[in-house]
Amino acid sequence: MAPLVRYQTTTQLIESARLTPTEHSIWRAFLDEAVDPEYAACYIWERIHDRAACSIEQTLDELKIDWKRLVTKLAKRDLVSSQACTLVETRDNSHCFMLDQKPSDPNVSVRFDHAWVIPPSLFNDSDMDPRGSLYPLLRAFLTPTKASELQAILQTDTPEYKLKNLFLLSPSVHSAFRNGRIRIFPATNTPDQWNDETEARIKTAGEVCYFVHRLSPEPCGGLFLSDGSHWNSTMQMFIMESQDTNQHLPDPFLLRTHYRIAASMHLFYVEERIAEGWPSPPLFRFNQVTQKILRSVWRLVPHFLRVQCYGVLLNLGSHLYPRSFTGLVHQLPFGLYAKECTRTPNEGETLRLMERYTSIPAPLWVDDYQGLHRVLIMTSVPGQTLDVVFHRLSYSERKQLSKDLKNVLSQLRSIPNQTPYRFGDSHGGPLFDYRFPSGVCGPFHQISDFNSFLVHKYVLSETREKVAAVHARSYRSVFTHADLHPKNIIINRGRLSGIVDWECAGFYPEYWEFTKLFYGLQPSPEIQAVIHDAFTGDTYEEELAAERLLWYATPFGV
Repeated sequence: MAPLVRYQTTTQLIESARLTPTEHSIWRAFLDEAVDPEYAACYIWERIHDRAACSIEQTLDELKIDWKRLVTKLAKRDLVSSQACTLVETRDNSHCFMLDQKPSDPNVSVRFDHAWVIPPSLFNDSDMDPRGSLYPLLRAFLTPTKASELQAILQTDTPEYKLKNLFLLSPSVHSAFRNGRIRIFPATNTPDQWNDETEARIKTAGEVCYFVHRLSPEPCGGLFLSDGSHWNSTMQMFIMESQDTNQHLPDPFLLRTHYRIAASMHLFYVEERIAEGWPSPPLFRFNQVTQKILRSVWRLVPHFLRVQCYGVLLNLGSHLYPRSFTGLVHQLPFGLYAKECTRTPNEGETLRLMERYTSIPAPLWVDDYQGLHRVLIMTSVPGQTLDVVFHRLSYSERKQLSKDLKNVLSQLRSIPNQTPYRFGDSHGGPLFDYRFPSGVCGPFHQISDFNSFLVHKYVLSETREKVAAVHARSYRSVFTHADLHPKNIIINRGRLSGIVDWECAGFYPEYWEFTKLFYGLQPSPEIQAVIHDAFTGDTYEEELAAERLLWYATPFGV
């Protein structure tokens, strides 16, 4: 395969342009989802260099306006004729294929829209004429051959071709699909493996499995299936079938075309939401000084009465915030949270250490009591998790976040160890970490004891030799969050507002915070880079290499 020379140079040119993060994402999506990325890149390259008098940013902005106009045309809701409605209802047995199970009772009403995959009116205006202003952009994205094929399908007015472009979707799913917030593709192949052979095989099938992929960021609100049930999956497989194999299912070429453009459609939606600004702050919230005063007054109440009040608050919270009552952390009224400490009672002591020795934004410890498990009561932290809002951060805000996290790490490492052990949790007990196969280890006096626990009996001699040099080094014992994952980093209106989930915290070898960034489910490369920059001048690449060897050699439950 010939190298994508123009694709690479165009990508580098776009990345060097002074654009917003969302704009960079829009152009990455344009090139990566194009039928022929090299062909699409040539078009962008030529447009930039044909406008030598303009800056790269100006040319890309003009192109972005055209691209948005083009993809917006695919969001149009074209009317479906009564004849076409009858055809698709007959084929799909009058229900949307996105159902957990088929309706067993024919009298049960289901709601659905008659949805075009691609609006048939796409080519009905002068902009989309082969001599129009937008057609060259579509041709660059799809290639001339595929653009002509799309036009031919949409302009063929026969029952067969109408069925190839129709299916039934629930109203909310139809809106999400129409605006590129969900994508549908056959389960026979991943999108990257979806080729002409796959399409030919599907076109004659009487039953097709589809994956429905819900795009993020910026959720598209509640999605409901035709039977009224709530659908909140990121991706799920559904089966579309026809009783008659002569009935034509949606054309995979049309679905693939929508799939290619959906990412850009969704990114334009994201751009519009970002332009609206950050959500307004709450009208009223106690500052931390007031929270500490209220906590002091509250703790004058006898403990047994406080525990009874927590029971009432938990009951109220289950009704007011039902979605928070699915795990161990529960939202309560008055800006409080309750956490069931089923694995370790370490978090309450950690929050007290944060308050005593640092200015790190973290939940304020309020109280704890013994229920079925130890229950921690703490304050909330304003904002949303980094993984949810990262796409909204400008490049300057991302740079500031790295600085703020660097300050957090510096303060953590300054917390004195007043426990009897060099390596243990906040009060000298065993360390709890998902990295450990048994969940807990220690406490230990020496780094050699800690290393011996990591190099367990199942580690091969070859791996032992490779990690020996790293484990022979002497490391400081420093206080560590040990789970600095994007879901535990809270952002409020573009700035770091809190670090949460301190149950794994304790005194670890100095490299542990860095290596844990790469353990398990890793964040996106962009988020990882921001957190990684917080360790500038203090990274541990050799230790990471050694840890990776041990991760692969450590089965669960050793």
